[in-house]
Amino acid sequence: MTTGASPALEASLKVYKIKGNVTLNASGRWTPLQRRATVGGNDMLRIPSGSMVEILNTDTRRVYSSTVPGDMTVDALIAAAMEDAANITRATNRRITDTFGQKGQKTSRFNSVGLSRHDTDAGTSALTAFDPSVPYLRQLMELPDTTEYDGYSDIILIRRDIDGSDGSFNFAVFNTLDTPLFINIIDQHDKGDINFYFDENRIVTARGETIIGEYRYILPEKTAGYIVIASDKPFSAADIRSLLEGNTPASTGNFFYSLLRI
Repeated sequence: MTTGASPALEASLKVYKIKGNVTLNASGRWTPLQRRATVGGNDMLRIPSGSMVEILNTDTRRVYSSTVPGDMTVDALIAAAMEDAANITRATNRRITDTFGQKGQKTSRFNSVGLSRHDTDAGTSALTAFDPSVPYLRQLMELPDTTEYDGYSDIILIRRDIDGSDGSFNFAVFNTLDTPLFINIIDQHDKGDINFYFDENRIVTARGETIIGEYRYILPEKTAGYIVIASDKPFSAADIRSLLEGNTPASTGNFFYSLLRI
C-alpha cells in the first residue's frame, strides 16, 4: 500500500460520530447504529435525510464523513468520502496553479540555504548532528523522540484543531518560499513502505499558510511525529523510496522536509 489515506484491508473501522437515526444492517436485520461500534466494510448503513455518520479508520486515524442520505455499505461511504477529498484536491490544485501562473512570478528561493535542506545540496540542517553520507529524510525519520528538533524551515507543518471537543484536526503547511509546492505527509517512524497521508499530492500556496481541509484526522493516543515532504515538482512514493536509499529519484524537483510532533 502506498497511501496511508486508503483503508487497509484489515483496518479496524469504528463509528466515530452519529447525527440522527442512522441504522445498521450487519446480520440480516436493521438496528440502531451505536457510537464507537466496530463495523465491517460490507455492513449496510441506512442514513436518513438530515442525518450523518462518521467512520474512523483506527490504523490511519482518518475520519470519513457521509455526504448523501440513503442505503450504502461502509466501504461505499469511505470510497465516496475519498473521491470527494480527491475532487477538492484537484480543484484546489488547479486554482493555485492558475493563480500563480497569472501573477507571472518567476523568483524562487530554492537555492537559498535553509534549515529544511533538500537532498540535493549542502545546506544546513535542523538535525543536531547531521551526517552528509546519510539521506537527510532518513535521518529525520530515525530521529529519536527525545532529541530536540529545530522546527524552523522553509516549510513548516502545523496542526490546526477543528472547532469542537472531538479531538480532530487538519494538517496545514506554511510555505515561506516564493512559489507553490507539491506536498504530502508520512509518519516519521514508518518502518515499512512509504504511506502517504493524502491520496494525491496537494499544492500549497506561496508565502503563506494552506490548511488541508479535505483530510481530517483525530489526535494520536500518544506522541507521534509527522513529516511533510515538499517539492516544486510532482513526486511519487517511488521517488521517496529512492531518496531514502540514497538514489536519484525520477522526479527532478528539489525536496524540502519539516517535522511536526504531536
